[in-house]
Amino acid sequence: MVANGYTPESVREEVIDYYVNQDLYDQAAKEYNVTVEQADIDAAMEETKAMFESDEAFQEALEASSMTEESYIEDVIRPNLLQTKLAEAVAAQESEGEGDDATLAQAQAMSEQFNGAKRSSHILLTAEEGEDDAALAARAQELLDQINAGEITFEDAAAQYSTDTGSAANGGDVGWDALSTFVTEYQDALAGLEKDQIVAAPVKSEYGYHIIKVTDVYEVPEGGITSVDQLPTEFQDSIRAMLQSSNQSNAYYSWLEEQRNAADIQINDMPSGLVYDVSLDGVEPSSTS
Repeated sequence: MVANGYTPESVREEVIDYYVNQDLYDQAAKEYNVTVEQADIDAAMEETKAMFESDEAFQEALEASSMTEESYIEDVIRPNLLQTKLAEAVAAQESEGEGDDATLAQAQAMSEQFNGAKRSSHILLTAEEGEDDAALAARAQELLDQINAGEITFEDAAAQYSTDTGSAANGGDVGWDALSTFVTEYQDALAGLEKDQIVAAPVKSEYGYHIIKVTDVYEVPEGGITSVDQLPTEFQDSIRAMLQSSNQSNAYYSWLEEQRNAADIQINDMPSGLVYDVSLDGVEPSSTS
């Protein structure tokens, strides 16, 4: 307890808070008609198990926590799913009628971040078996030369040769740099390109060689952003998702505080003789080397 900043009183308070919240969640679930379906539980369990190397490793972790799959579902998964669904329900009710006003206000606040943003596509080439870096660089340059000579379009080259399968089917499109995080070499190359320009030479990064093309550049209109429609669709979607997440969290915790304040909660004094009712006088956190 000392090492983690706890006292017997604070441990008890956290446990009480947990059970008070569970009661409030159950009551609110009925009010908002929120339920946790078995399919939700199954999906959450699969996601959790996927974090472990094997089912045996998952079972060992449960045993180390003194839990079974059944208790893990009831004590962890079900409450977490219920809270998530309640947060969504509360936020949906709170945000009704907001329209695009909040999106526009956020876009205006982020206009400096969006100004000059670049959308790009790339063709990623990685070494084949037995191919050294010099040979890979030469192969990338040869493909770039073919694109520049008009022998193949950038989009077709991406579909045929790029090892980034996630973008290859879309002509190599990787979206806007204002909404993504690219490796330094890639971002530096973007900085020197204008719309429809392709890099003069393949760009090397830890992933391989990139042939990069800027497909669009966003400039904030003179006079600033006055309408949501002035933003690329991807910017609009990103802002709305960010606002939804923020509003959901804020609305939920405000609602929970209101529920707790309105609830009739009786907390008895801590009885003596509990297993965690110990004196911490003179106890120092243990040190590890």
